[in-house]
Amino acid sequence: MEDFILRSLIAAVGISVIAGSLGCFVIWKRMSYFSESISHSTLLGVSLGLVSGLGMHVGLIVVSVVFAGLIVVLQQRQFLSNDTILGIFSHFALSLGIVILGVVGGANTDYFALLFGDVLSINNQDIIWIYSVLVVVVTLLIIFWQRLLLLTLNEELAVSQGLNRHFYQLLFMFMIALTVSISVQIVGVLLITSLLIIPPAIARMFAWSPVSMVFQSVVISVVAVLLGLGASLFYDLATGPMIVITLGVLFIFSQLFPRKLS
Repeated sequence: MEDFILRSLIAAVGISVIAGSLGCFVIWKRMSYFSESISHSTLLGVSLGLVSGLGMHVGLIVVSVVFAGLIVVLQQRQFLSNDTILGIFSHFALSLGIVILGVVGGANTDYFALLFGDVLSINNQDIIWIYSVLVVVVTLLIIFWQRLLLLTLNEELAVSQGLNRHFYQLLFMFMIALTVSISVQIVGVLLITSLLIIPPAIARMFAWSPVSMVFQSVVISVVAVLLGLGASLFYDLATGPMIVITLGVLFIFSQLFPRKLS
């Protein structure tokens, strides 16, 4: 097996595990638009990483975390609705990232790869980043599982029991920001959200508990990403769109089955 194919497979599995598990909370908390906004900000992170010389990954994580923090702060002020705040920051960050890349990127910048993914660009350092984030996210989910789940399912009860809602909201958004920042090379800026919402949407049809939904979502995510990646390599097509198409087909098939009993 060619080295770049092996690296792509290893990276794809790691990202699938993270996105599949966190995506369940995105579905439960109805935060699809938030993850979409964070994904748009990653283009700004790429451009700032190139300008500063710190590298793409550092720029992605810094911008994503700062972006998530600003959104949380503005949401607490309750001056504007959440979707308005997300829409403003999302399009501002995406446009600013495009402009900065246009200035500093040069003719060699592959905009298509940034928007839709490029498995050929994955190297060993990228894999280290991905699995470092995997360890961090899985560890945080295990430690704070009960509290995050309680805040998701019954926020008023969680607050009455003394849980700090703002802290766990920031923690969850931090994990989403990390996930989005490492997914750019697989599915691209414009398609990251689909990796977060489609697998848990499929798993929800068959899950009988929150834990089972997370495990099913991870399995579905891994299978779909591997199938999409294989198809993109075999037919020489864009990786991100092929993964999303695979997820879409699986979702359509899942709707053909009778719904699980409540």
